[in-house]
Amino acid sequence: MAKQMHPADAADRAKIANATHFNVHLRKGPTEKINQEAPTLAEAVKIVDALNAESRKPAMIYAIMPEGTTVFVPADMAAAARDGAPPAKAEEYPAPAPKTERKPGGKRAEALEAAQRGELPAAPDFSAATHKPHRKKLEAVVAMVKAGDIEGLKAFEIKPVSSSPRAIARYRDLAVIALEACSRSA
Repeated sequence: MAKQMHPADAADRAKIANATHFNVHLRKGPTEKINQEAPTLAEAVKIVDALNAESRKPAMIYAIMPEGTTVFVPADMAAAARDGAPPAKAEEYPAPAPKTERKPGGKRAEALEAAQRGELPAAPDFSAATHKPHRKKLEAVVAMVKAGDIEGLKAFEIKPVSSSPRAIARYRDLAVIALEACSRSA
């Protein structure tokens, strides 16, 4: 199976075909660099080969576009120019598969789907000592859910400053979704 090319890489390859000239760049040190221009990719590759023979760092080739922007020339295109073969075109690479919309997975997604079907969520377990300050607020929300008070639940203020209030808010929001789904189907 052929490797799929990223759309941005394919676009860059298409741009390289329209280059006016090429620039060979080699940074030898913090203040020393070499920039040499070449009219064709094949001549730029010859310059790169000469520079690479003298330096430990590899030289890079950039295609210069008519508007002055630059595009990095990939190694396989430079190798093809070195061998005298025409470089691979972007069209020769398979197009990436179209992205499909993924459904979120996990317990929260399942709980949301259940609420959208009209199934009331289970109240969170606040038996641990850490939840003690928030038990009365949870009891009030549970009572409104049992009563089917959608407007009361929507108006009930919960400041999600820790995990306990966030759990109450998540329960309340799912309960509202479930109650509204039940009232629409009835």
